Amino acid sequence: MSWRVRLTGLVALANVAACSSGGGSGGTPDVSSTVTPTVTAPAPATPTNTPLPTHTATPLPSATASPTSTTTATASATPTSTNLPTATMDAVVPTQTLTATTPPTSTPSLVPPSTLTPTATPEVGPVITAFGIADNNGTFIVSNQTDSLNRPIFVHQGGADFIIFVEGRPGPSRLRVGTDLLNSVPFDPRRQPDLQIESSADLGTGTSAVCDKDLPTPGGVPAIEPPDFGPLQPVSDALNDFSCRFKLFSETDFACTQDRSGNYVFGSAGSTVQFCILVNSALTFPAGDTVLSARLLDTAGQAGPMAQIVVRVQGG
Repeated sequence: MSWRVRLTGLVALANVAACSSGGGSGGTPDVSSTVTPTVTAPAPATPTNTPLPTHTATPLPSATASPTSTTTATASATPTSTNLPTATMDAVVPTQTLTATTPPTSTPSLVPPSTLTPTATPEVGPVITAFGIADNNGTFIVSNQTDSLNRPIFVHQGGADFIIFVEGRPGPSRLRVGTDLLNSVPFDPRRQPDLQIESSADLGTGTSAVCDKDLPTPGGVPAIEPPDFGPLQPVSDALNDFSCRFKLFSETDFACTQDRSGNYVFGSAGSTVQFCILVNSALTFPAGDTVLSARLLDTAGQAGPMAQIVVRVQGG
């Protein structure tokens, strides 16, 4: 029951009492004293105290409903703000770790192929069938000993006045032996001769000029040590400088060499071509051991295996 209903009841009772008393002068004070305290005292107290619980209870359901959204918002905000850094760290750290680890793993796996590629290059070019020296008449000088690398040693008295010969035949490529003895273009190290021969020591003056063999001032051949046939300008120049001084012999009956009976023959019956040079004063070998390294190219520019000999010069 609300305070307004109770107040209405109290007023009604007061009116009934007044009517019953009549208009006598003695009844008026009694009604006033009875009605006034009854009407006045409860009215302020009852409306003031009673609505407070009522109004307090009324917002509570509303407040209870509101916290639902508040609680949801709080719960959402709290986990979100708390979890995001954790999730971010967990996602980033492993990714960075894996990314940093993967390249080293894949990089070593690429090293062996790149290392093996040069080694696997086949030597399908011509095979050297005979390589040695002869005296100035072309008579073969026989090798009776080898060095620690099993290379034949040819001994000669003096550093000049003897013949160097190189012979060959087609290799696995089955292409003919190339016969270009000078293939030089300035500033193009890829241009090399088909006869590729080099010395471990300077021959003569060892000048760097290419094919400077003509009078009045013929030059020598510079050394290449260790042996190198790569496309480098100094190497290609030295190869052309030495090769251009050789002569080509394509038939055994017209070879530059001869046997003990004076018959002109190649050093090997299997040779199809021979290259010869007479070592003169411009190409004088130094005293001691000089290693000659040679290989041949076929008509397609494919190289065959390298062969080596040692020329041992005794005396002056």
